[in-house]
Amino acid sequence: MFREFRAALAEAPHLVDLKNICRDFCRAIGVDHYLFGVCEVVSLVSPKVVTLTNFPAEWVEWYFQNRSSSVDPLLKYSLYNTTPILWSELINTKGYDAQSSRAFFEAGKEYGLHHGLTVPLHPPSGQTSYFSVVSADAAADENVLGNLMPAAAMFSQYLFAAYTRIDKVENPKVNELTERELECVFWACEGKTAWEMAQIVGVAERTVNFHLTSVIKKLGASNRQHAVAKAVMYGLVKPRP
Repeated sequence: MFREFRAALAEAPHLVDLKNICRDFCRAIGVDHYLFGVCEVVSLVSPKVVTLTNFPAEWVEWYFQNRSSSVDPLLKYSLYNTTPILWSELINTKGYDAQSSRAFFEAGKEYGLHHGLTVPLHPPSGQTSYFSVVSADAAADENVLGNLMPAAAMFSQYLFAAYTRIDKVENPKVNELTERELECVFWACEGKTAWEMAQIVGVAERTVNFHLTSVIKKLGASNRQHAVAKAVMYGLVKPRP
């Protein structure tokens, strides 16, 4: 079964196709709803959140009308953790307001979101992502839901890979940096001056400045420091082994 979903995700041409695959995955494992979210860090103050879900439309409307992202315990958990968790366990997890979390989940139950589990994802590209599967059955056995964690965690990895592949085509975020531009911004992240970078890379200092100016323009940054921060947020710069 899982091999079929993996193949479908690898071949999906559009984001809307991912929604259909997620729906079929939920049916296969015996749950009713899913939510796949990606927090694109285009800005630390105003990150862009992309969601694919079949949650009840009334719940989605309630969530955004009440600006519930500021009190959403699942979003907070996904930002700072890597292990899957049952929603019922999150209420009593250290660092979370039990009363606030309980109120959030009780609100969800009014819309048929009774029992769920969430899988956080922290890919090397810098985003924070999460995948939740939810049962609409108030009498559902949470032990059964807990047993679905491995399947949900595995599916979410391939789901995110498919999302990244499609999103690069449908919603290009930045112009691709050249190899030399990446080299210069890498050393800028290490605090090197243009002169020092020129010595390391083996080009003239004015050439380094030319490449860094190009990086600033491509990333839509206001200055060199801003470009470095954006390069890190976008996952364009990675440690070298």
